[in-house]
Amino acid sequence: MQVNTRPMSPMLAKTLGMNIQAPEVNTAQAPEQAQGFSKESAEALKVQIITISPFLQELANKKAAQSASEVGTQATAAVGATPASQRVPGYQNTMKSMLVNNEATIMGIIPRTFNAQDIDGNGIILNGEQHGTFVNAVERLDEMVELGINTFHVLPIHPPGKEAAMGTAGSLYSPDEFLAIDPVLFDPDAETKIKKMQETGVAKIKDLSKYDLKTIEGQTKYFNDEAHARGIKLLLDLPSCASTSFAKRYPHMMAKETNGNDKTPQGWQDIRMFEVWSDEKNKVLNPYVLEMHKQYVDMCVDLGFDGIRTDVSRAKPMEFWNIIIPYSQSKDPEFGWLAETYTYEDASPQINMPHDRPYDQLTAGHDAYYGQYHIFNQWTKADQLHDYVKENIVMSNNMDSPKALIGSMMTHDDISCMLYGGAPWTMLTTAVQSTLPQVNPYFVDGQQSGDYYLYPYGGAQSSETMTDTNELTVHRGRIDIFNLSRKPGGNNPEIGEFMKASLKLKNSADMKDVINKGSYIPLETNNPEIIAYARHEKGKTLLTVANRNINSRISGKIEIPGLSANQQLNNLLPNYGEESRMQKENNRLVVDLGPSRAHVFEINTPNIERDSKEVYRQNFPS
Repeated sequence: MQVNTRPMSPMLAKTLGMNIQAPEVNTAQAPEQAQGFSKESAEALKVQIITISPFLQELANKKAAQSASEVGTQATAAVGATPASQRVPGYQNTMKSMLVNNEATIMGIIPRTFNAQDIDGNGIILNGEQHGTFVNAVERLDEMVELGINTFHVLPIHPPGKEAAMGTAGSLYSPDEFLAIDPVLFDPDAETKIKKMQETGVAKIKDLSKYDLKTIEGQTKYFNDEAHARGIKLLLDLPSCASTSFAKRYPHMMAKETNGNDKTPQGWQDIRMFEVWSDEKNKVLNPYVLEMHKQYVDMCVDLGFDGIRTDVSRAKPMEFWNIIIPYSQSKDPEFGWLAETYTYEDASPQINMPHDRPYDQLTAGHDAYYGQYHIFNQWTKADQLHDYVKENIVMSNNMDSPKALIGSMMTHDDISCMLYGGAPWTMLTTAVQSTLPQVNPYFVDGQQSGDYYLYPYGGAQSSETMTDTNELTVHRGRIDIFNLSRKPGGNNPEIGEFMKASLKLKNSADMKDVINKGSYIPLETNNPEIIAYARHEKGKTLLTVANRNINSRISGKIEIPGLSANQQLNNLLPNYGEESRMQKENNRLVVDLGPSRAHVFEINTPNIERDSKEVYRQNFPS
């Protein structure tokens, strides 16, 4: 780092561990309230004194700091009157440990649609129909627990931008404010509805005195605590960019092209990129952007979120995350971080977006990352899966601490599994991601019942809008992030039953260590479309066999060292689709598999690691 010759608050320097230089800002053009920064704050930044934002002043019921030492104290102290650990008896945040130990089972949810009531069945919430709120979302929590979900990826909850908008509610990833919650999620009749849920046994929390239910912050805390009361952790999605109107209000935080235009990620009309650097050559970060993200962490901790999912994490450099992530864990050591990063790139294929480097993002402190499982349907040969698993185990073992992935076979950015291979393929991906090493299974709300995410209103003009457009923008086959749409769901409940069985197996006392920490043994086959691997730990072996062909049966031989011709094969997961046939031989299994069929067996092969050609094991601290 460059040595800063300008005067700096010693407390701030210690807190940040680096030099901070204020960007050149024309204070005459600076907004009165710049995302929590007043003109007084802008002046303070020029001498490296960062005052607490008005938002956090209100949360913490504190006055603005008057000295550098007070600033440093406020910048690092936890905010909020009552931490979530004190609001919910028995609750303890373990998000970081769950991610790195492959124990999180994640559902991506959109609060504004999570429990929407589409009375007329046209897919869009209009004419007084009830959209999702944090209060009515509580009604679905037990459903999630029943499925085996223990973590929510909560897609962005901030007020969306209304200018140059996509959709009639605005894109979730075009936040107009970062330190605020979308008022759409507020229920004006919260207390009455919660009391009714208490009477019917839906609500677990009885003492409402801890929550100011007349505010959206109070209702957010209430929902998060109801989730915590059921053992569900929450990762809040941190958008990588801001709305066009945000960019106009806070130009000192925004990146510019060489021609002076706002920097925009390719393909997105409604968002603008942050200027992370004040002086990139000398690795000096923009203190406005840095401080806002610190305040974002403060907000998450206060509201009861257990971690953050960083949208397009490569949009911020390692130097940025090297400050923000430790800052979060100085408040809560178990605060978890999931990076949306995919694969090593020599150069970014997307204009204005830095190249992707998962290793760098993990080194900077992220605990888990998305990875490449979203292209699993493009891997036509089992060896492509095996090679990717090996690559990630090797990468984790070369790092200072274990790192994990999510089973990103389908996220909100991806086409529904149903459109690729229907319910059988959706169940196959569930079985595979529930038994692979180094993976936290991940689903999108609606996937559990076979949602195709085909919205009949796509592209139509709406009579109602909250933005500057009446066009009902959708991305075909993907969950709607642009409009107040129906509750996600489909017509294949058998998928949910299969998911429930798969996650129950993963979390079972007998198999938890085998799946989460056991070795990975790719098994030889004479048919490249047969996916076959063993997981082994302390004498126990789990065998997964699957046909990745969605259209045809396939046959072949699987070499399994130590398998006995007398081995009983009892599928540990529900049967579906066309029946498969199997013949056991010593050290071999002959199979004829139905399309998209996946099977999981426990087999008695105590010496399979010794007798196999390839064995891979992720390292964990002893």
